[in-house]
Amino acid sequence: MIKFKIEDKEYKVPDFISVEHYSKIYKIKDLFSDDYFAARLMNIISEAPIEDLLESDYQEVSYLAAYVMSLIPMDKVEFKDRFELDGVHYGFFPNWKDMTFAEFVDMDTISTKKPDELLDMLHILAAVMFRPIIEEKSEHDFKIEKYNVDSMIERSELFKKKLDVRYVLGAQTFFTKFGNRFSSYSLLSSIPKLSTWTKIKLVWSMRKMIWEIVFKRRTVGTLSSTELLQTILRSTNLSIKKN
Repeated sequence: MIKFKIEDKEYKVPDFISVEHYSKIYKIKDLFSDDYFAARLMNIISEAPIEDLLESDYQEVSYLAAYVMSLIPMDKVEFKDRFELDGVHYGFFPNWKDMTFAEFVDMDTISTKKPDELLDMLHILAAVMFRPIIEEKSEHDFKIEKYNVDSMIERSELFKKKLDVRYVLGAQTFFTKFGNRFSSYSLLSSIPKLSTWTKIKLVWSMRKMIWEIVFKRRTVGTLSSTELLQTILRSTNLSIKKN
């Protein structure tokens, strides 16, 4: 953590970008000139008054802004299936075949929002995807808390302030890869005679079938997101051919 002073008042710059900070930064990235953006960026991260930052030493503000920018994930983020926050261990869906319809709908609803709306809901998406681990056999073999909207909302506020956004972006990367490839394999879009609701039910049934095939084979060992994606796609392709 970096600390700096303006007129004897100390401010702190965290060593990671929280979900809330990421959302605010992303919204202003194209709105300001480079010089003003640096001050606005530091205002978001440290809560130092924008007026004081604009009157501060140019090189110091630019240096601090460059440090903050180095913390912002710019490329694809590695997927992590667990993390610890305030002494609590949280895990990503360990067994997709048991995903409830409520979980699927909430996550899908948030993920399909417009970009600005999605930014404001990243912490909620994270709270749906990651929940407290209640039982574990090994690092990647665990059970998480049953989905509950009330506890999810409370958890989302914690994630908003304290969770490193890399965990959320890593999970989104995983879903984006899966979603894009799944769409290319799916034949539902080429069957216009089916009603929308029928298509939804078919997709839901197919996904549950795929997840059951994949996770019945789950082992205690580490499974990378790429390996997992490839397994899901092989199962998807096989299922479609059979159908």
